[in-house]
Amino acid sequence: MQAPGVLARTRPRTWLRLSLVFNALAVLAVVHVASRWPNTSALAGFSALDKLRLGGARDALDQAGAGAGGAACGVCEAAPALCEELGSDFLIRSVAHEGSNARLRRVLSKLRRGEAITYAVVGGSVSTGHGLMVRDEKTAPSNMHRVAFDHLNARFPSPYARAHADERAAAVEDPKNAFGAVVGSSGKAEGKHGFVNGAVPASGSNYFGMCFGEHIPDDADIVIVELAINDGFHPTSFDSYERMIRALLDMPNQPAIINVHMLALMFDTIALGGDFHHSLANYYDTPIISLRNPLLPRILQQPDLVNTWFHNASLPPDLRHVGKYGHRVTGDLVSAYIDRQLCEMDAIEARAGTTDIDVLYPVEPMPRLLLTMKYDDQTVVPAMKPNCFTTASERSPLVPAEQTGWREWSWKEKKYWIADVPKSRISFKFSTVLGTVKLYYLRSREFGLGTVQCWVDDERSRAAKIEGFWHYPYNTGQESNVRIDLKPGDHTLHCELLDQTADPKGGKEFRIIGVFSY
Repeated sequence: MQAPGVLARTRPRTWLRLSLVFNALAVLAVVHVASRWPNTSALAGFSALDKLRLGGARDALDQAGAGAGGAACGVCEAAPALCEELGSDFLIRSVAHEGSNARLRRVLSKLRRGEAITYAVVGGSVSTGHGLMVRDEKTAPSNMHRVAFDHLNARFPSPYARAHADERAAAVEDPKNAFGAVVGSSGKAEGKHGFVNGAVPASGSNYFGMCFGEHIPDDADIVIVELAINDGFHPTSFDSYERMIRALLDMPNQPAIINVHMLALMFDTIALGGDFHHSLANYYDTPIISLRNPLLPRILQQPDLVNTWFHNASLPPDLRHVGKYGHRVTGDLVSAYIDRQLCEMDAIEARAGTTDIDVLYPVEPMPRLLLTMKYDDQTVVPAMKPNCFTTASERSPLVPAEQTGWREWSWKEKKYWIADVPKSRISFKFSTVLGTVKLYYLRSREFGLGTVQCWVDDERSRAAKIEGFWHYPYNTGQESNVRIDLKPGDHTLHCELLDQTADPKGGKEFRIIGVFSY
């Protein structure tokens, strides 16, 4: 039998050999494909990898040039100023996954037709704008999502903006609202683009999978998902993210989803939830724009770069939240990606001789199986329509049916029902169709959190014990099943604070954020 130490030393060598073989094959494939591109002058801006990525657009590019007038569609052609600032390698590495972009190109076609769109965001405290240190940071023009939205709004003025073009020059630009757009809601009824930042601090895909409808409108056309940090490096992130992505893709307008992966360097591992998201982005064909991919290697070589990229009003800098520069660059990376899609659309449409989106950019049906399921040829996972009551929602606020010893408490945008006296009890009414009810609550190893016991109706003998303390290095909302076998109909959830706690320091406070059922 081989000694464990020997095995540990030989495995890296085996993987290295396999990696070298794979890379050699990849290089041969690139050379082979490149040799089949006759119109090399029109593709001067493309790397061999760019050509591979283009897939089905290759023939179109051969015939029509890379874009309108034969212009190339490389990253530096799409964003020359950003390329000059950061280098082409930075922009190339920022595209962690590209995919077909069918849904995004359908939305861009809508903009080209002059229609109004709604641009929505689900994310955590980075998307909220923590680190910007400005007023209204969630919707401020310096927020990365406003940077990308304002770029689209300027490039494709809304019907209202075009009809009132004479007013633009005379208008005093409102720092909150871009001309011809509405910030905070859909503007389609007025012929305006809408920007809705539905980010909720300390919330991940387990929250948004149930509650995104409380924060973004049903008519969203583009949904930016920024949860790579908020979803911890834990297998549960895989399941909750998949549930959320399926629900977002199933929205009425079949929105385009763009994942934006940030980086945080304050946790026990550099890897976070985004590393679980990547395989699901492939499965559901949703692109990923990553700041971590190009930035992390530079920080590892030059550590003082954290002072440039992260919020540094205090020392040491906040290594969870990027500052103004990080927001601006991330917004520009999203804009560059969108602009490159527009360029490639020119080539595809010129070759096909049509702009019919159903012909050129058909929407694939939802995968009928979850990626974690065993394959079969018949199962179809049904769409889930959850009920969400949360302290962060104005539409469906979390209101107790009765309570003793609990109180409302908030810190900045974070709101909770909290208790710190054992035997404090709180109850919530809910209804279910499929028999599941969950409690959504804060978990932390820092805040001295205790334990509750929750049960449904009068069945306390089937109560679930739920702990607020955990050993992970991040403070975030988590969900726990209370029951998964209830009869359809109306019920009451009861929770009581226990005298026992898992916190090594004896903390007993508990913070409830929401109740989910389906």
